[in-house]
Amino acid sequence: MEPYPPPRAAALAVASRSSGPRQLPAGEPLPPEDYRRLFGVVEAVDRAPDLPAFREALLRALEEWFGYPSVVVLHGPTIVAALREGHGIKSGYTRAFLDEYATRWIADDPFLSSHASQLLTERGVVTLRELEPERDPRQAAFVHEFLRPHGVRDKVGMMIDAGEEGAFYVGALVRGARWIPARDIAVMRSLSRHLAPLARQLLAHDRVLAEARRHLALTPREREVADLAARGLTNQQIAARLFVGVTTVKKHLGRVLAKTGATSRTQLAVRWSEFHTGTASRPIPARERSPAIDTGHEERSK
Repeated sequence: MEPYPPPRAAALAVASRSSGPRQLPAGEPLPPEDYRRLFGVVEAVDRAPDLPAFREALLRALEEWFGYPSVVVLHGPTIVAALREGHGIKSGYTRAFLDEYATRWIADDPFLSSHASQLLTERGVVTLRELEPERDPRQAAFVHEFLRPHGVRDKVGMMIDAGEEGAFYVGALVRGARWIPARDIAVMRSLSRHLAPLARQLLAHDRVLAEARRHLALTPREREVADLAARGLTNQQIAARLFVGVTTVKKHLGRVLAKTGATSRTQLAVRWSEFHTGTASRPIPARERSPAIDTGHEERSK
């Protein structure tokens, strides 16, 4: 056996100037424990295999590391679209709160203003106080007649800029006596930058999948129901996740089964997985299929 040749000399040698780890300066905005929160969230989402998993992992990480009781993660082609009609998930909101918001207050929400979209684009993170809702009588009423009676003291919004692929809006409510701490804002501003490349990658992947599924003619809500059902969630769990009624879920699921050619939730899970990998065949025409199952049958005992 021939001996290995001797190692070649380095093409460029750099003298070391290390004198131990860098000490944080006195004016450092984030103390060490906040860096742990930052990386705790990043570690929770950086292995997310797809967009739905990323949304849920981010939501749960914000609950865990920041203690926010109500969180929303939405996305759209722009930050305005994400705020006004974005797709995503929510947690910690009661049905009464959402119904009152939708029927009475949505038009007066300061975060749906053009001013909020502009500040989110410029700063990455904006709080309710920074939007100065008291300058607009309707926004002031939103705060004092809607948020305060529900115990909401402050609200924070974060934009994750995914470039040409779109944007995420992440919002959280603070209940009780405290405001959004300045440390939280600093961590979230850093998060918005760290998560941007991953957000761009996942939105691009989701766009490719959407193109592959387009011939199924599923609506955005039907795609969400299909994805959650394929992941094994019950109708009740899907309804809670999407803040809709169980009857609505059953109707969406029935249309999903018809459009995908699946005759059961198990078959839907298989076909949905095929669409993720690009190996799905054409949907089976209705005349060639056996009758679809009652979409609520599997749920009656749950």
